[in-house]
Amino acid sequence: MYAVELVNISKSFKSSQNKDFVAVKNLNLSITEGEFFSLLGPSGCGKTTTLRMIAGFELPTSGEVYIQGEPMKQRPPFHRPVNTVFQSYALFPHLNVADNIAFGLEMEKISRSEIRTRVSNALLMVQLEGLENRYPRQLSGGQQQRVALARALVKKPKVLLLDEPLGALDLKLRKEMQLELKHMQQKLGITFIYVTHDQEEALTMSDRIGVMYQGKLLQVGTSREIYEEPQSRFVADFIGESNLLMGRVIEQIGDRGIVLVDEMLLFNIISKNPLPVGEFVTLVIRPEKAVLYLATSDIQGYSGVIEEAVYLGTDTRYLVRLSEQNLITIRQQNLSNHNENNYKPKQSVKVKIIPESIRIIQD
Repeated sequence: MYAVELVNISKSFKSSQNKDFVAVKNLNLSITEGEFFSLLGPSGCGKTTTLRMIAGFELPTSGEVYIQGEPMKQRPPFHRPVNTVFQSYALFPHLNVADNIAFGLEMEKISRSEIRTRVSNALLMVQLEGLENRYPRQLSGGQQQRVALARALVKKPKVLLLDEPLGALDLKLRKEMQLELKHMQQKLGITFIYVTHDQEEALTMSDRIGVMYQGKLLQVGTSREIYEEPQSRFVADFIGESNLLMGRVIEQIGDRGIVLVDEMLLFNIISKNPLPVGEFVTLVIRPEKAVLYLATSDIQGYSGVIEEAVYLGTDTRYLVRLSEQNLITIRQQNLSNHNENNYKPKQSVKVKIIPESIRIIQD
């Protein structure tokens, strides 16, 4: 039994011109018990609408939402075994921390002694013990986020839905909260469904990721699968940074193929699947999978010229022209004992790309 299962879910809205706008299109997804699952995609891709359909704030135009095997149908949010944490926190400014956390329990007419015990446990869980009498205005952004989490978790939901909950925090605090959230989820064993447009955030926290674009679920997989084995140009371009080179397959023998790019660059490819000889494909090369060498080196590689070098602290980002039509980005770690890693614009270089690191997309 899955924690959440979406079967042929679609959602349409009426636009101001009274036309149908399809926000989510025939989406099928199964999320296992105790999983940290992220819905990732750009603004307007349908990820928040999908989350709202799970929560019951929106009803599907077609399809069905199942939570722990039970069809939700028209069931309202407060009758679903889920709780939601929003980006805005939605704390009551006139209530202190303890009362904010206890609010949902009081609405359920739970005994005062039980409420005190559960609120106390929730404060310990989010490391806010001793702050129960403070008001939201007296808390930092990170502390307010913890209160919102505690308020959701105190009701012991089977599934916790999180809609970009760290979006309002500064970068350093957001990274700290990412790790805290992941550790908390692992400790509690609750299914988390997390919506974000931040690729690094999704890669850092998730057991699996679903990438959405224009209302469609394009790919589902682990962080490594999504990054290393993108199945479409959008996923390759959206997740991390990629060099996308268009080329024509001119030969394949066994699992090795040759792709001609810009009518002058030959790329040796190792592919699990047969390549369509004579057809155009897209090569995906991650910037860290290519290595720069001096032009005078005896290394076998592609000749190029540095057009840009940007120092980024831990590494340097190089823009290298391989041909009139094709520039590629290469990132190399800055090592204090490696003087070769200090190339300058207009410098001639060689670029080595391992065939096993190149991915092929045929869409």
